[in-house]
Amino acid sequence: MAQARENVLTRGLSGTIARQLTFRQLAGRTVVGKLRGPSSVSPTDDALARQAKFKSSIAYAKGAIKDPAVKALYKAAAKTGQSAFNVAMVDAYEAPEVKSINTGNYHGAAGDTVLVNATDDFKVTGVTVSIHNAAGDLVEEGVAVMQINEADWLYTAKQANAALAGSTITAVAKDLPGNSTSFSVNL
Repeated sequence: MAQARENVLTRGLSGTIARQLTFRQLAGRTVVGKLRGPSSVSPTDDALARQAKFKSSIAYAKGAIKDPAVKALYKAAAKTGQSAFNVAMVDAYEAPEVKSINTGNYHGAAGDTVLVNATDDFKVTGVTVSIHNAAGDLVEEGVAVMQINEADWLYTAKQANAALAGSTITAVAKDLPGNSTSFSVNL
């Protein structure tokens, strides 16, 4: 394996040439080696899951950029050197995150509120909140309303919850590609 130092022609180069030489970056240096063949080690279940997720993210991005409105959204979020396809693929790969559920204003009465903080690398498109009592029965479920900062979502309770102690509040955040993540807190 050869290493190129301070060579203007190979600095930052990566890829394969003529199916013989492979250039890659390793610790800030350009390394040249022969073309690698397939691995003799079977991929792990985790590696196969990541490969499948990557493939589905690419499929989503290909479809997303065919829709002019969706492509425009992703293009507007693209940074220098990124395309709408790149942003769409990353969005499909990364699920949204529910960071917190603030239950300080929820006391089991109709009209009480729950504040959910949910973020995504691109955009959270919706948050659904469900409240289960201590016995596990569904008290209510509904859609939270996005707040002005676009990270907080406010849910207003419609039903009274007499058995507040031991209740569970769950928030499910969804993004544009349809990824979802849930987070629960117990009262």
